Amino acid sequence: MFCLLLLWIVTVCGISQEVELKRFPPKDPEISTLLQELTVLKQELREEALTLREEATGLQKESLSLREEILTLRKESFQMQKEMYDLIKSQRDQTTNSSGAKEVLTDLVQEVKELKSLVSDNQETSLQQCEVQLPQVQLNLVKLLKVVDVMRSEVRLISQQKLAWQNSTNGEWQPDFVVDGVYTLSRGYNSDNPFQHTANNLQNNVVMVDLGATFKIHTVKLWNRLDARRDQHIGVDVFAGETLIGTITDQRHLLNFPVQDTVYASKVYLRNRNTGYMMFIELQVFGTGPYADDEMLSG
Repeated sequence: MFCLLLLWIVTVCGISQEVELKRFPPKDPEISTLLQELTVLKQELREEALTLREEATGLQKESLSLREEILTLRKESFQMQKEMYDLIKSQRDQTTNSSGAKEVLTDLVQEVKELKSLVSDNQETSLQQCEVQLPQVQLNLVKLLKVVDVMRSEVRLISQQKLAWQNSTNGEWQPDFVVDGVYTLSRGYNSDNPFQHTANNLQNNVVMVDLGATFKIHTVKLWNRLDARRDQHIGVDVFAGETLIGTITDQRHLLNFPVQDTVYASKVYLRNRNTGYMMFIELQVFGTGPYADDEMLSG
């Protein structure tokens, strides 16, 4: 009796669902797949009910449990039917709203076409303007390069206010004083003419100026103190990079070291080969540039 009741429930549910499907066939592939799975599930339930009917004679003692299972199946069937109705209703709502969505989509397509046309017009206008202005830009660039070449070819002071270094410092007499641009004729420690001063009275004291780039060196000038200690500078070697360009041999106030050959360097060194301090008022480097590596090779 219970098996018959179960078959009746499944059959009724299946008939009602098939009727609804015929009335409102789904258009969404996902809903179609779900309904196919639901049909397979109904078939499985129908086969299970037939199996229970064949075994009903041996399961009379479990009739109460079977009744509870049948009630559960009925609830699940009703729930599945409700879900199917909701899906069908959702499909109908989507169909109803499709006309409004189509209008919105049409407006968006038209707006995109207008924006594309505007961008295309702007690009064409910009290209035309660039083509008109390009010759003038090229001419200005050639003029600018000529000006830069003229400036680079001019022999000028290239060491002032550059980075300076010495291997030791005596008190407040920093290496920066050797490139500060102050080289007056005043005398003495406390004058307005400061100088650099190494601390160690040892051999091979070093003062260095970093030019910041590679230049073609023309001349190096050294300004000695006026009051004392100029004799300690005799024997100081002057280097442009790795090239020795001169050695101090006298105690003049101003020492000039013109470069005879083509020498490129980014640093200028002073090295005292003897034991003694170095105390220069100013170190001036004159040259042209700066130059890149390929320009030095070609020049």
